[in-house]
Amino acid sequence: MKFFVTLSKKNLVIITALAVMSLLIAGGFYSAGAGKIDGSTNDLRVEYIKSLGYEVNETAVSNKEITVPQEFGDVYSQYNEIQKQAGFDLSRHKGEKAYVYSYELTFDSETQVHLIVSDGTVIGGDIAEIRLDGEMKPLKEK
Repeated sequence: MKFFVTLSKKNLVIITALAVMSLLIAGGFYSAGAGKIDGSTNDLRVEYIKSLGYEVNETAVSNKEITVPQEFGDVYSQYNEIQKQAGFDLSRHKGEKAYVYSYELTFDSETQVHLIVSDGTVIGGDIAEIRLDGEMKPLKEK
């Protein structure tokens, strides 16, 4: 038994468009989840820092709760530019509560790696010299 379906050009275009849109939407969900960095535990945070090529003391020297501001002033806008250089964007997390975990580099106690974690996911961070005139760099591979 053979079964044939005849479609008009209009119906074929609509079906093709729906299929393409479905693939794009599914791909967007996949890529959004694929880029997440698990920061839910200390071990995972330290592992992530090490994957960037930095050696840190395995215990955070501090952690504090923050709220990403709803509106960015000059300082936060500049800080977010540093985040964007590392592939993060805090503007996507405005109003969210997060934790900042700070780890000292093993070879330089004057430099810390900061990770910003919200809902168990790393959403930002930096590498900063903690002196008054210290430099702050994006959190990316050495």
